[in-house]
Formats: sequence, C-alpha cells, structure tokens
Amino acid sequence: MMFNLYVQQNQWIVLALMAGIGLMLIFWLTYLAMWRPREDESIMANMIKITGINSFFRWVVSFFPWVLIVLVFISIMYTLAHTIAAIIVVPNW
Repeated sequence: MMFNLYVQQNQWIVLALMAGIGLMLIFWLTYLAMWRPREDESIMANMIKITGINSFFRWVVSFFPWVLIVLVFISIMYTLAHTIAAIIVVPNW
C-alpha cells in the first residue's frame, strides 16, 4: 500500500527512468547495427592494408566526409591558437 502510494506520487520519476532506459536501449541497438560490418565490407577490410601515413589518410578520406575533416582540422587549429595565446598572455589575477 505504501509503495503504491509512493509510486503514484512520484510517477514522473518512474516514467523518466523508464524513458531513459528505453532511449539507452534504442541508442545501444542502433549503435550496434550501424557499426556491424556488412559482408562486402568484411571482404574489403581484408584487402586494405595501411602501411604508412599516406595510406592512412587515403583510407580515412575514402569514407569520412570532407566537411567533417575540415571541421576537425579547424578545431585543432583553433585549439592550438587558443593555447598559444593563453601561454603568451598570462592572466592578471
């Protein structure tokens, strides 16, 4: 009786927990389905051999969109510039 009353008073907590568990389950299953290799990809994976930095970049560009490559490069450059600026200009506490 007391547990039933507690659940009814705080049913939004139970609903939030159940929704969170459901969303995590959906995310986990989607993630597994997205990254599972298909049959032709597993055959191609055996053919691709990365021997150096050039073949690695060629392999990354073959499946990674160029917009994301540019975004990652810009983020790295901004991080380096911000770090160098923070080193040069010491904060005046």
